[in-house]
Amino acid sequence: MNSGADVLGKFYEVFLKYGNGAKEIGIVLTPRHITKFAVDILGVSDRDIVYDPTCGTAGFLVAAFDSVRMNYSESQVNHFKQNHLFGVEQETEVVALAIVNMIFRGDGKGNIIDGNCFQKRIIKTDKGAEFTTKPPKPNERAELAITRVLMNPPFALKDSADKEYRFVDHALSQMANGGLLFAILPYSAMVKPGGYQDWRAHTLLRHHTLIGVLTLPEDLFYPVGVHTVGIIVKKGIPHPTEQNVLWIRAIHDGLLKSKGKRLPNPRSKDDFATIRNMVKAFVANPSHEVPSIEQFQKACPIDFTDPLLELVPENYLDQSPPSEDEIRTGIEQVIRDSVAFLIRAGVEDN
Repeated sequence: MNSGADVLGKFYEVFLKYGNGAKEIGIVLTPRHITKFAVDILGVSDRDIVYDPTCGTAGFLVAAFDSVRMNYSESQVNHFKQNHLFGVEQETEVVALAIVNMIFRGDGKGNIIDGNCFQKRIIKTDKGAEFTTKPPKPNERAELAITRVLMNPPFALKDSADKEYRFVDHALSQMANGGLLFAILPYSAMVKPGGYQDWRAHTLLRHHTLIGVLTLPEDLFYPVGVHTVGIIVKKGIPHPTEQNVLWIRAIHDGLLKSKGKRLPNPRSKDDFATIRNMVKAFVANPSHEVPSIEQFQKACPIDFTDPLLELVPENYLDQSPPSEDEIRTGIEQVIRDSVAFLIRAGVEDN
């Protein structure tokens, strides 16, 4: 414990990931390499007020705390963990795990609370910020405190009224103008029509700036099968129509499935290591030059003529024209699939 190595923290991470108790209460962890990546690209410092309104076991908050602890003095770290780090989680059992997680990392547990995040607010103080349940004062919007949000909100069930974007909007409403938000959302949230499209067009882009969208690995939350994206948003500035957005298809993270787990494997590329510095530079300055790489990365403005306003990399990345072999293979596959369907349907004589 006195060696400086994060032995307890690493042990606890493995316990949360594989312990049956964690699974029984429905924990789906945001992988550590993603939380560290998000903290790094947002440039979290000891002066930032960091918030996760759906903190779970505090993975994003741990990553922010670790980053500050590695780069600032002991007094700055102590002030940060006491006054600049906040999380809310509505499941009491999960809150207990989050608090222990922070204790193992060197404390910072005091501002992790249980409850409904929609009933909590963070207000600015002389030392940093604090929670309150009091209604806002008429002039309080000028004192909005939060400068960085890192979150992985619960994904909405089919008929749920608590859509993921409600959590994003709630967090943005408490942020200071110019603050940065990173959120993991289901891929569908950025392509669905209806209410999701209305949110993208009339709330997200009308009031804020979309800095970037990253398609994340399909197996990121294995064994839970959900296709996700990471979005980066700047608070309070309506999206400039000509401003470039960073589109990246980061579908490899250096891990592969093995015996029911995702483990580091040298046979897998690590897109996040490749793009980290470039994304960080772009977030700081969206005019930063980004080389276009087919089917991987590109910086270009949003196509506001798109009737569906699909805000995903696959809608913007350059695509190479298919080769003759690819066309031939595709046609053969369509014919095979069609014949197989007809046979299964019992209409082969037709």
